[in-house]
Amino acid sequence: MSLKIEVAAALRGIRQQRKLSYENLAGGSLRTTIGALERAKAGVTLDKLHEIATVLDFDLVTLVALCVGLKDGKEPQAVLEAAKQELQAFVALGGAELVQEQLKDGKLFLRSVGKPKKVRNQDAVLALKAQGKTPAEVVEALGLSRTTVSRYWRSGD
Repeated sequence: MSLKIEVAAALRGIRQQRKLSYENLAGGSLRTTIGALERAKAGVTLDKLHEIATVLDFDLVTLVALCVGLKDGKEPQAVLEAAKQELQAFVALGGAELVQEQLKDGKLFLRSVGKPKKVRNQDAVLALKAQGKTPAEVVEALGLSRTTVSRYWRSGD
């Protein structure tokens, strides 16, 4: 989902509303970036969009809501309300804690490369192994693939 056109429109509107010329913006490279974005000639990272929003003295979340609203044909307030409801549901289901667990001392918690383990599946395989079940019985009982059961089975040795 590209938002180049919507970002361009939002940035133009914000600059016009705030009566900011390119000369009023800090840094030549940032002016160049904003110019390219306002012509929909470049994409933007969230980091760069945050930097631009700060220079424009405009809230990043509001800027994103404007862009998504334009893309989806919705009012920005409706976009924010839907986001608020989704955030509340996410938090209610423990999502905020799961996100926080990904950080350690303000840095991203390191994990091994590859697909994250499904610890519950591994624990279930090892529990059935401890009960004396065969790998074939574990495959049948848990509905996991033979490869997955084999991998978890060997991890308990």
